[in-house]
Amino acid sequence: MLEIATTAPPRDTFLDPDDPASVFRLLESGSREGLSGALLTIVETKGGGPRALGAQMAVLEDGRYCGYISGGCVEAAVAAEAIRCIRAGAGERMRFGAGSLFLDIELPCGGSLDVQVSVRPDLQIVERALRLIEARTPFCLAIGLRDEIELILDAGATERTHMRAGRLLRHYHPLTRLVLVGEGNELVALARAALSAGLSVASFLTADTHRGIVDDLGAPATLITGADLPTLPVDPFTAIVIVMHDRFKESRLLEDILSYEPFYLGAVGSQRTHAQRLERLGAAGMPVERLSHLRGPIGLFGPARTSSSLAISVLAEILEARMQLDG
Repeated sequence: MLEIATTAPPRDTFLDPDDPASVFRLLESGSREGLSGALLTIVETKGGGPRALGAQMAVLEDGRYCGYISGGCVEAAVAAEAIRCIRAGAGERMRFGAGSLFLDIELPCGGSLDVQVSVRPDLQIVERALRLIEARTPFCLAIGLRDEIELILDAGATERTHMRAGRLLRHYHPLTRLVLVGEGNELVALARAALSAGLSVASFLTADTHRGIVDDLGAPATLITGADLPTLPVDPFTAIVIVMHDRFKESRLLEDILSYEPFYLGAVGSQRTHAQRLERLGAAGMPVERLSHLRGPIGLFGPARTSSSLAISVLAEILEARMQLDG
């Protein structure tokens, strides 16, 4: 009969489960307190389930944990088993759900998931992973079955988490960042919606009317003055949305913005407005290939008639594009 772990009750720290840095922050914090920990990773799934291959938890020997490998229904029980592994000093691969030896831990979806418990991960790897995440640098952890974890740097934006030669290659990509260019209530609404969804937001305003509001929301505002566009913080995991109604000024800024390569680039406006936008840019000598990257009209549904519905529609389209990028 399989022995069920008996330890201090696990307790969720409620660190953001969608932020890959959370598991490393908890492990780093525990190490500085003299506590051992474990990194838990889904290495195989069968049937339905809310979390993908590579989803992770971190567990400390005092019961604290963060992250999700299901919808929240088995995390405490899984953390208890991880604490048993930490105290035994050896990692394990465990199955939960259908076909599991843990008969009292069920997945409501009816599927199963295999979790690799890697005990006492190297603090240098934990700290380096945190630095890479903060620097928005993609990387990979090769997670083996005997607690070995190797950090691999040459991981690009197109790499996907997968098994290879008995190890899970868990790829980490930066969270979505949104760059807003323009002004008005629609920009404020989009900044508010994006921040609520956990995106980082940077705003570049063509007027200072809403600057204080945007700053207070937590979407740092830079005022565009003169004819030059400031350098935008853009990488392959950044979305850019232009929210402007001055078409001449918009065309001038778009000539610079189109030199960037975000995964999403769109501008508000109707079909007619977008057709005129493309015509103006084409007449200014913008190559057709670059213009093909500019979306419009933007939004997953519409036409939207309020600032809030436009924000939700555009944000949904951005998140859909990010899902396609991540595979």
